[in-house]
Amino acid sequence: MSEARPTDRADRAFDDADYPAYTMGRASEILGVTPDFLRSLDNTTGLLTPARSEGGHRRYSRAQLRLAARVRELLDQGHTVLSAVCRIAELERDLEQTRARLAEFDHAHSPEQNPSE
Repeated sequence: MSEARPTDRADRAFDDADYPAYTMGRASEILGVTPDFLRSLDNTTGLLTPARSEGGHRRYSRAQLRLAARVRELLDQGHTVLSAVCRIAELERDLEQTRARLAEFDHAHSPEQNPSE
């Protein structure tokens, strides 16, 4: 039985978009935002929940940085709370319609509907 080498662990961490590799300072530098902006995405909105180091410091993943960058982009485009709420309502409606179509598809293609299969 072979033991995992440290480089195997590092390779997985490099490839894992959810690995919490970035400190708040580095994350804010990469994104060009303030640490307060990142804190607000955690504390105020709950959109991001960064991992914590043993000392309690936030650690962000690449996936979280992408999401934070998208939020910043939408804000920079002038989106307001009202426009965001409207967009959420539209997306919820679209999701509900897609789920209904998927259920119809599943029902139409179930073994009970096609006994010859």
